[in-house]
Amino acid sequence: MQDYLISNLISSSLDTGDLTPRNLFEKSEKKFAHSPSSDTLIICLPGWGQSLWSWVKVKKFILKTKRSCLFYEFPRAIFSNNHQLTKDCFSTINKTVRADIKKLKEKHSFKNCVLVSISLASSFGSMIYKNNPDVTEIIHIAPGENLARDMWHGCRTQHLRRSYERQGISLNNLEKRWHDLAPEYNFPDSKTRVKIFFCSSDRVIPYKLGRSLDDTLKKNGFKTEVTTFSYGHYFLIWRLLLNPPNFLIFLTLFLVKPSRSDLEDVRQMSLYMATILTQKPSRSDLDDLIHQYYAIA
Repeated sequence: MQDYLISNLISSSLDTGDLTPRNLFEKSEKKFAHSPSSDTLIICLPGWGQSLWSWVKVKKFILKTKRSCLFYEFPRAIFSNNHQLTKDCFSTINKTVRADIKKLKEKHSFKNCVLVSISLASSFGSMIYKNNPDVTEIIHIAPGENLARDMWHGCRTQHLRRSYERQGISLNNLEKRWHDLAPEYNFPDSKTRVKIFFCSSDRVIPYKLGRSLDDTLKKNGFKTEVTTFSYGHYFLIWRLLLNPPNFLIFLTLFLVKPSRSDLEDVRQMSLYMATILTQKPSRSDLDDLIHQYYAIA
């Protein structure tokens, strides 16, 4: 229910502006924060349209644990009803982030590089970790297995599906065009650790489709650590972004079912998550948002 509610609140514009693969990183942002003497770099790849500032509490928490971190923000138009633009943008992200990781690893002598991908980022994230020994651990949060199928059946992306149908492009055709973007075909280095967090009530990337990623990895010899929550797509992401320490405690305790009072809070929490995903509030607005969050958390 909450996934449908929030999806309806988020913009469904098809406008890609003047975005091209060449100017993609002019329109993107990244932030590297180094913790002295750290041997681990955590690379955080954003969900669709996720702003750089939304990582602020995650960054603070990571630095407290004496690890370094690298965050990205990409234009919403990287994923659109233009299949070639989408493919080219994902390929550009792959090449650039790979190079960033290698450069930082060599400069700071990081021993571990952890790639955290949220939602849509499971697609271009899989391109980054494919046969990449620089990535030692992968953490997927609410991922999908195949970008075309996820888009076709997800509640958030029905406007894209309708546009592709009007163009005469079928799901089967799109799967072929986006073959290289599908996590089901992109495997990490054999020694890479893989953790996956699913939401059984996910309607943005339907749980059945996302779960197939774990099945595919296991069939190809990878050992995965999987935790499944009963929450929806946005709520899990919201927990990570707004309260990283509690999120990690939550995972440690394997709390897969919310209490009745938690369920009563979901509606209000969903509205806060929608605000985070759709706009960049002022500093005072952000302070108010966090204050309201703690008032109901």
